[in-house]
Amino acid sequence: MQIQLLGQGFESTSEFSVGNQLIKFFADEEYHTFTGISAFASQAGVIGLGNYIIEAKKHLKIITIVTGVDQKGTSKEALEALLDLKIHTYIFFAPSPFPIFHPKIYLFEGNDKSELIIGSSNLTKPGLFSNVETSLLVRIDNSVEDDKKIVEQLKMYYSGIFDQSDPNLKKITKKLIADLVRAKVVPTEAERRAQQEKEEKSDRSATNSIISKIFPKRAIAKIPFEFRGKGRKKKVVKTTLSSPKAGASLHGKIVWVRKKLPSSSVQRSGIGTNPTGGLRLVQDDYQVNGQKIQHTSYFRNNLFGNYNWQPVKNTPFVEAVLIPFEVTIFSDYKGKFDLEVRHKPSGEAGQGNYTTSISWGEISETIREANLTGSRLELYAPKKKGMPFHIVIN
Repeated sequence: MQIQLLGQGFESTSEFSVGNQLIKFFADEEYHTFTGISAFASQAGVIGLGNYIIEAKKHLKIITIVTGVDQKGTSKEALEALLDLKIHTYIFFAPSPFPIFHPKIYLFEGNDKSELIIGSSNLTKPGLFSNVETSLLVRIDNSVEDDKKIVEQLKMYYSGIFDQSDPNLKKITKKLIADLVRAKVVPTEAERRAQQEKEEKSDRSATNSIISKIFPKRAIAKIPFEFRGKGRKKKVVKTTLSSPKAGASLHGKIVWVRKKLPSSSVQRSGIGTNPTGGLRLVQDDYQVNGQKIQHTSYFRNNLFGNYNWQPVKNTPFVEAVLIPFEVTIFSDYKGKFDLEVRHKPSGEAGQGNYTTSISWGEISETIREANLTGSRLELYAPKKKGMPFHIVIN
């Protein structure tokens, strides 16, 4: 299990916002189930994320979103936008004096891994990107029993939500939305804006004369364009696993995984280890078509066999070649690099642990500063001939 802090809104870039993480995970074809539980939802938040949910339907078999409607925090239009997604959508509501429904939970489940985000981010545009929020991202290895227990505990505690048996959980329908609006439980977006503007106007003079002299204004974190409009945007182009910046190619299928990177492979010194200058391409129990790879030949012959390998001068048995790679670290696309790949034939070199490695070269300092020990590395094949491989580290 790996745990990562997700902070947003406290500074203007906020690359680790919950919204950015959700976009990334919706693009990952290794997940088959998504469950989102949020205290509040807004039209902009649902529509913006909805573009990615629609694309993710190709691989996500089950998509469920549950929202609360307490304190008029969820709008009529948000509920209608959820209904338009044609997924499993529910409202949890219990009349006063029951405490308000206030969780924020996002769970992606796959066969080999799962991702769980728990924190303070609602399914709203500010909640996902610009509000000052803090969440924890829990990366779960499904082959580890202790890792799986956190998901089991979550599902047990909220069993009535996960199995849809709770009497206060209702499936979203047009009639239910109309009833909640008529009962003044759910406002329209116009009503919410009018109330907010009324409150701001009454306080504006006092704020300008007193508060602004004490507290300076701060930069607002960037919000993706698809979360800014009121209507459904046109269908987005499918993103890659880590949603790289413009210029990054769409990568192909995954061809190797290193579940937990050792310090020696990511330019860090550990107990009894020193940086090697590169990434060792080991077996790490990776399988192709149900069979463990032969790491002594898989990388040299299968993945990189078509490149122009050359003997390395004054280094017996060793071959090398420059291969283009794109690199993405924690959703941050670093660019395209020509990295040297080296190979030692196992038998001749008498080497039993690994025979192929990728030298980090010009990206070495970036790798070192990122402190990637224990992170997961995924290697993706080129989407088309002539395109680069893609290294994604999370």
